[in-house]
Amino acid sequence: MRVLIIEDEYSVARDLCDILLEINPEIEILAILETVRDTVDWIDNNEHPDIGFFDIRIADGISFEIFEKSNVSFPIVFTTAYDEYALKAFKVNSIDYLIKPIKKTALEHALKKYNAIYKKDYTIANERLLKVIRELKDINQKKYKKSFLVYIKDKIFPVDTQNIAYFCLENEVVSCTTFKNEIFFMHQPLDKIQKQLNPEDFFRANRQFIVSRKAVTSVSNYFHRKLKLEIKPDHNKEIIVSKLKTVAFKQWLTGV
Repeated sequence: MRVLIIEDEYSVARDLCDILLEINPEIEILAILETVRDTVDWIDNNEHPDIGFFDIRIADGISFEIFEKSNVSFPIVFTTAYDEYALKAFKVNSIDYLIKPIKKTALEHALKKYNAIYKKDYTIANERLLKVIRELKDINQKKYKKSFLVYIKDKIFPVDTQNIAYFCLENEVVSCTTFKNEIFFMHQPLDKIQKQLNPEDFFRANRQFIVSRKAVTSVSNYFHRKLKLEIKPDHNKEIIVSKLKTVAFKQWLTGV
């Protein structure tokens, strides 16, 4: 079985590969891609895999866009954190899904479904699939947070997302910093916060930082083809974008 993986979180992609190979050591991982652009280019220029595992929200957008820009002629298993309504849409249209963190039993079920159904002369019904993609894309857009609740002593206050310059994980504590340099502590992990943000406005620079486009004042080259960000308000830690994310970051920063 030849597999294509679309996932912008290295640890998730690594775990998925490990579980796949544990289930079937003969599985061939053709590529692991992080962006819509790279995926469309790969699909258009390579022999298609037997199956693809697509994260819904990736470095430069939403993986639903791949279907609008390229002819995806192979079955897809989405990895997602969507609510029940969206998951029902997947099931009705025979598109399987996996909830993160991905578990071996769920992955085995998805592969069994592939072997039982998709392997039999499978072709995607493009119009039907695109309809579902548009519906789920609309759902996704409605899910973006307009504000986050923060705690100050015994009171709770909303902070508008557009006023937040960056989110930071430091000493296992997550905080957000506003453009007025106000710092508020969050009661959600950074991974969960990322899923609630519009990827057009915020970028996961690394394990510690999610930055707003409006907060980035300059970018410079760093060691080993990485990027170093200057942000406003300043932070006492360097914000480094890994070389695997540099292309996606530049595209995001320029709005491409």
